[in-house]
Amino acid sequence: MAWRERKLTDGFGVELSGQLIEPALPQPERDAIYAAAMRYGLVVIPGQSLTDDALHDFAGTLGTVFAAPKVEGVPPTKVLPISNVDDAGEQLPPDDWWVRQNMANELWHIDNTFMRPRATLSFLYGREVTPVGGNTEFCDTRLAWESLSDEMKTGLESLTAYHSIMHSRSTYGFDEWSREEQERFPPIPRPLVELHRESGRKAMILASHIAAVGDLGLEDTAAMMNLYMGLATIPENCYAHRWTQGDLLLWDNRCIMHRATPFDVAKYRRDMRGLRLMDLADA
Repeated sequence: MAWRERKLTDGFGVELSGQLIEPALPQPERDAIYAAAMRYGLVVIPGQSLTDDALHDFAGTLGTVFAAPKVEGVPPTKVLPISNVDDAGEQLPPDDWWVRQNMANELWHIDNTFMRPRATLSFLYGREVTPVGGNTEFCDTRLAWESLSDEMKTGLESLTAYHSIMHSRSTYGFDEWSREEQERFPPIPRPLVELHRESGRKAMILASHIAAVGDLGLEDTAAMMNLYMGLATIPENCYAHRWTQGDLLLWDNRCIMHRATPFDVAKYRRDMRGLRLMDLADA
């Protein structure tokens, strides 16, 4: 039995349905998921029932999984809990440190551009979803590049952008970083435009993590990012995913930018599980 495909938008994204991700799923069917992510950028697989171990094991059949980072106040796990629910199943208060950290995901971003190696595929699984709000929005930055005029493209391919998690987190008031953290997360230079190898198309590497571009100052960098991120995220270039419990999403960080949308963290519980594959070519 093969996956059934349904395109999510005219430009990118596909839903795959008709099979369960379980140990018996043949490797060719797993490879088909990876191939769809490389082609369409974003893959939605509804109707799954995955433990943390099962999600981690599945991802490991597609590539090398990042170890989940150690998070203060969050028990160690194979996957990253993006959640306002603690390990005992109790809802966390809105002012909890981890809940507030996750609010920074509401900025348009690309996962792990502030690290080497960066991430290729990201996985996000909906264990418990909200009835209102809490969507995840996506845009394809290959479409963003292709929509620019030749005049706008001039010079962009020669520019280097510097990515920093400290820059993006400062937007939400997190600006007290230890010396060890500053040494661990120095700004990472990346081309502003690069070739997406699998599709042969160019993509813009945009993100709220970008603190500087070339020799531009802070204000000019911010103005430039506002311009190009605004062009990249026009409604016709975006897909907004309304979560259903059991949805598994995968996307290619080398051509897809995303953000969370707000929900009432005091009223609703939300428990998502995420992990990422390493881009070994970026080590």
